Amino acid sequence: MKRNNELRIRLRAAGFGLLGAAAVLFAGCEGEEFVRDGGEMPLPAGDTPTGALYAEGGYDPELQDFAICQDEVVSVVYRLNYPATEDVTVTLSVGTQEDVDAYNDAKGLRDVIENLGGCKRYRLLPETNYELPEAMTLTVPKGKTESEPLFIAVIYDKALLQDMLQLRMNYPWMLPLQVESIQGNILPLIADQQFGIGIRPGNLPSSSNGEMKLATEKPRPFTSFVFVDCRVVNPSYVIYYGYKESLYEAKQIGSKIRYVENRETITCYPMFDVECLRPLFIAQDAVTQGAVLQTDPDLMYVLTHQERYVDPQRKLDMKVCVSIETQAKSPVGLCNLSEENRSSLAWQIANFVKKYGLDGVALNDKGANYAVERAPAVDKSSYTKFLKALREALGNDKLILLSYDFDENSALYEAHDGLQAGDYLDFAWWGTENELCTPYDPESPVTPIAGLDKSKFAPIAGNPVDTPEFKDFWDTQSNQNTQKLKDLYDTGDCPGAVCLGILARTQNFAESYQQEIPSAIGPIPLHETDRKTKPGWYGQAFFAMEISIPEWTGGAYGAGLKDW
Repeated sequence: MKRNNELRIRLRAAGFGLLGAAAVLFAGCEGEEFVRDGGEMPLPAGDTPTGALYAEGGYDPELQDFAICQDEVVSVVYRLNYPATEDVTVTLSVGTQEDVDAYNDAKGLRDVIENLGGCKRYRLLPETNYELPEAMTLTVPKGKTESEPLFIAVIYDKALLQDMLQLRMNYPWMLPLQVESIQGNILPLIADQQFGIGIRPGNLPSSSNGEMKLATEKPRPFTSFVFVDCRVVNPSYVIYYGYKESLYEAKQIGSKIRYVENRETITCYPMFDVECLRPLFIAQDAVTQGAVLQTDPDLMYVLTHQERYVDPQRKLDMKVCVSIETQAKSPVGLCNLSEENRSSLAWQIANFVKKYGLDGVALNDKGANYAVERAPAVDKSSYTKFLKALREALGNDKLILLSYDFDENSALYEAHDGLQAGDYLDFAWWGTENELCTPYDPESPVTPIAGLDKSKFAPIAGNPVDTPEFKDFWDTQSNQNTQKLKDLYDTGDCPGAVCLGILARTQNFAESYQQEIPSAIGPIPLHETDRKTKPGWYGQAFFAMEISIPEWTGGAYGAGLKDW
């Protein structure tokens, strides 16, 4: 990875504190020292800002992918962690296929494998598919933290799809930008940074689905929630789930009248409205004995690479929350918080939500062990008072979602000191999975949360597991459970449903029942079409529609599993 213009950057370990020691991005280039000869970084005077190259609004200083179906303009900035002490000027250049290969190797991206779908390795974006500005420089003015953007035009054409027969993307492209020189008092976040602009050209509509259109504003009031475990699944995979509405027309086919789907009337909708990323834990602090947040490395990877794992959902108007769960067997949970700890935990959560630009939180206290000897005494008012503190810390524009059950959470059924838990919630559901629950029915053994209107309660939390028991429970042939939900929907008692997970594309799942929503993720209580004259809904678990999901490559086995 030699450069014509060289700059030897000396990093002082004492001044390179952000995110620990500097990580050289491309470990794949072995056998040669990466040296650029062109001056030295000034020594830090007091606090020296740390900086890196990003796509504007992005979080990842290594790569940002863009799924495009037309010409696109990508904005690139240089960003510091706090204001520059003097003007900082950064000069860029475009790398080579060697640099792209180094990224592929460092990330372990494989070439195409027989029967396993498209290639994940990037290739150098052809020169005919981008236009650079005249000056490849970025300047962060003194006192500012970010430069004005540099605009790079990406030119879309069918040749980017590679597979001209199926009009599909076989592999993604990359435009690698190199930081050639830096003038000013900063320390680079990444030594010798390369920032990749990834381009994933959108598959063109085939003749079978070319008239379908995607709509995000649903015609009926119904909210669907999904939980995704970042330790196992790529959270952006939820965009492959959807359902469609279509009209049918009578046509004479031979001697019979048959009803045929009018493809010009098909409208498709994303399945989910809110995604909850798992897991963020509530645990007991070893020193203070109070409740603190404990992060998970996979969740943090997703949150620091949101362009790749979160932004595709936001483009479909999904809200993205974090699932906050009391750690298994923790002696401290939401039902035994002191007043001081309530305020502290609410602040920790609000700060986390703000830092990562999330839309809210989903709470689940099921893991707590209040019976253990060292656990603080349960306070029936604790959970409700915590919800009040959390609402005040988050504000009214963030979601607070909640799963509750019969245990200590039952204190939520009552008001405490005039406070009702439902006044601070946006949505709640019964925590027992794959069990219909109707607490607003007078005969129900479950009591509603105090102050929570039934328009904010989901009667089902379905957990999709690849087992015969799950498929039997939501069997579309018997249709008993889904029919109950449809009846509840008709009476206004089913404003939404919760899916406690999604299945990656295992061989069994891919070949057997990926087209049936109840078999794949649980219930969708909207009434289906009769596939004749009656308009209605039909769910597709794997939403293989090129027009709405440009990066779809066919869904190989293993698709949906985390790829980091």
